[in-house]
Amino acid sequence: MTMDYQVIEDGADCYPWREVYAWLPVRTIGGELVWREKIFKRKVWVVWGTGFHMEPHVQYATIFELINYDENGNPSTA
Repeated sequence: MTMDYQVIEDGADCYPWREVYAWLPVRTIGGELVWREKIFKRKVWVVWGTGFHMEPHVQYATIFELINYDENGNPSTA
């Protein structure tokens, strides 16, 4: 059973995407494992279940994932 979650992108302590260099392997929003290249990083809050549990989360993305990112904050499958 998978638990539903919601990403809050515009709350307190949330940051916009910024370019960083991935020295160590990181998993991107599209599920890709990347390292030793320029990627983008941001901090968001994730709400698990019915909204009673929140925790900070760091997201990573390649430039191509950001181009295909839809307005609801989900990576596009196209």
